[in-house]
Amino acid sequence: MNNIEDIIQITEFGAAEAVPGSKLMLESGKNRILVDIGTEYKKDEENMPLPFDARSINQLLLTHGHADHMGQLLKLTKAGFKGKIFSTQETADITEKQLSQSVSSSFIHNKWAKGRVYNHGPKKGELVQFKEIMFTYGDMKEAMKLFEPFEGKRGFPYEKQVDISGDVKATFYEAGHIPGAAQILFEISKNGRQLKLLTSYDLGRTDYKITQHPIANIPLVRFPHTKFPKDIDYIVVESTYGSKVHGNLEDSIGTLEEAANDAAKNEGKLIIPAFSIMRTQMIWNFFFRLGKEGRLPSNMALYSSSPTADEISRIMLKYIDNFDEEAKKEFADKDNNPFHFDRLIRHKKMGETVELLKDKNKASYSIIASSGMCDFGRIVTILGHTISDPKNIILSTGYAAEGTRMWMMQNHYEEIPFNETIGPVKLRTDVRKMGGLSGHADCKEIIAHLKNIHDPVEGEQFKGIYIKHGEKDACHALRAEIIKEGYNPSTVYVMKKGEVYRL
Repeated sequence: MNNIEDIIQITEFGAAEAVPGSKLMLESGKNRILVDIGTEYKKDEENMPLPFDARSINQLLLTHGHADHMGQLLKLTKAGFKGKIFSTQETADITEKQLSQSVSSSFIHNKWAKGRVYNHGPKKGELVQFKEIMFTYGDMKEAMKLFEPFEGKRGFPYEKQVDISGDVKATFYEAGHIPGAAQILFEISKNGRQLKLLTSYDLGRTDYKITQHPIANIPLVRFPHTKFPKDIDYIVVESTYGSKVHGNLEDSIGTLEEAANDAAKNEGKLIIPAFSIMRTQMIWNFFFRLGKEGRLPSNMALYSSSPTADEISRIMLKYIDNFDEEAKKEFADKDNNPFHFDRLIRHKKMGETVELLKDKNKASYSIIASSGMCDFGRIVTILGHTISDPKNIILSTGYAAEGTRMWMMQNHYEEIPFNETIGPVKLRTDVRKMGGLSGHADCKEIIAHLKNIHDPVEGEQFKGIYIKHGEKDACHALRAEIIKEGYNPSTVYVMKKGEVYRL
């Protein structure tokens, strides 16, 4: 039997044969390192216990600031985690913004709900219920104190090796997914044994091994880091799009152009639900480019009703050195760049957006608001005012989970349910989809990433390839494709929730 001090192993407690809820545990002897603490988007999730003792976790590393990777951070700290948190500097800032928004949502709801009654449904006439306050701003501030600093700033720059514990070092490398997103290279020295483990999720888009050039120039974020050492033993990859190949980005921009022109022709509105981290900034950028090229209706303004997106853009500009070279040149013009241009009008307060929606004399315009799946945020109110008008167009900008409002609209439900103060609304708008915007690598790009490190054609193999962060079918489809490329089937694993993998 191996001494526990010699054991090195990994376990996925969340995103195994599923997309959300990433919680990868790396154990080196008695040291327990958690990589991500993501939300699983389950009903009543905050009241469910964590799948491990939070007090037993020594360190937490965050790959990036999306909720499905950091959304349960306050739950972890409230359950007793007191260890150090490691991330990139951008991820630390974005995480603070995400936590602030999460904490404030209950307070905002309760302020809005005071004295209101339900207008529809079985509770009609009853007072709207208050939400339970799970976490406070004090909880958030205490959690942010746990972030390890570098040269006076929370978080670490890319490619700076960090001592995590006595036997584990980690280095954050560009993942190309969202600002601050990182692949993490763990270098573990245990009783004379040396091994390297790379986590490559959420991985951005490029196809450097096959075509020698990027296939999708996602603005504002650099391409994933590729120049890794050739002695990496193990790798953990995602499979969000493990069974798919992404469409062409230019076709997607063409979809946006066509939708804007059709809305103007119909004297209608173009409604764009989009996530506040990266997706909204991409839409701003595309409108900026289309406007410069004269491909938009001359009188169409773009309204952005997403204060969180504005905050994220400020964080992005704070770390402008992490932009691609083309973007850096564009942002040198402070008054005319993808975040600030004449067509772009920001609404800080929801009241401004409501007044715009009520103005019957307003010319055709486009409005973008969070969130992309349409279950939360300002977009809910906007849709309540707009989806019954056939002159309007709803433009989806990404993945919509089954059961969400965007999924219902994509599947042309006759009536869309809202909350019991709005009630159900007839869907009469044209619903379109703008594909090709994903910040996740597809099947070919993931395999290209593997080949960049170890190529079976050249007789190279990993000791283990671990697949997570994807629906079950996508995970197994990716495994089959990886094996087809020549990787040893006995070393390619689809991770199971809670199953331990000895390294």
